[in-house]
Amino acid sequence: MNHDPNYKATLVLLDDFEAHGLVSFNKENFDKEYFKNFLEFQKAFVHSFGDLVGKLDPFDNVYENSIIFAIYSESCFIVSHLDMMKTFLKIIINPQKIKGGFNDETALGILVKKICNKMQYSEKLKNSIHGLFLENFRIAITHQNYLIHKNANIVIYPNDEKLKKHLNLEDLYDYALQVVAIFDAMIDWSNGSNTTSEKPPTELDRIVDDFKKQVETLDRKLEKLS
Repeated sequence: MNHDPNYKATLVLLDDFEAHGLVSFNKENFDKEYFKNFLEFQKAFVHSFGDLVGKLDPFDNVYENSIIFAIYSESCFIVSHLDMMKTFLKIIINPQKIKGGFNDETALGILVKKICNKMQYSEKLKNSIHGLFLENFRIAITHQNYLIHKNANIVIYPNDEKLKKHLNLEDLYDYALQVVAIFDAMIDWSNGSNTTSEKPPTELDRIVDDFKKQVETLDRKLEKLS
């Protein structure tokens, strides 16, 4: 079993959703070719991006352009996974089980909020799940509320002192690992493997709290950079 905390937390959440009767297969939202194509894209991107970053040279006269391209590409890669997670949840969650249901226009953050409210999760746990799905980052990138600098940094919410964050390529790489781990967990869960159903429900808070601590650590790191 994958021991990544984001992977484990995702499995626990999905098992909890199922245990509380929220899960049903919505075949009208499932596109097998779309998922297959996404997996092929993911593999191709990871390989190509690794080559690109490995060749970055600060002394190259096109370095600044390359680093901007790398930051933008990695950000899009992360958001594409978050979009896929939205699609996955719309496939497995029964819209009749959550208040107001959902439709094609429902964003990931709204969908997750509806699910958390139905599950009656604590505010602390809701915030942890909010961090798990990188909601602030997703909104910033989706709504183009960011600035990419030539010093290999991206600043999200540059005009909002409360939400403003400086991220470098290493931070984005960590985000990429996070979304890939979550997506892997969703795929494994849907295939019936690596279930966590034997774990007591009380462990949900403990596991998800692991990355709440990670988010807090990242916040402190970014405050030092800003």
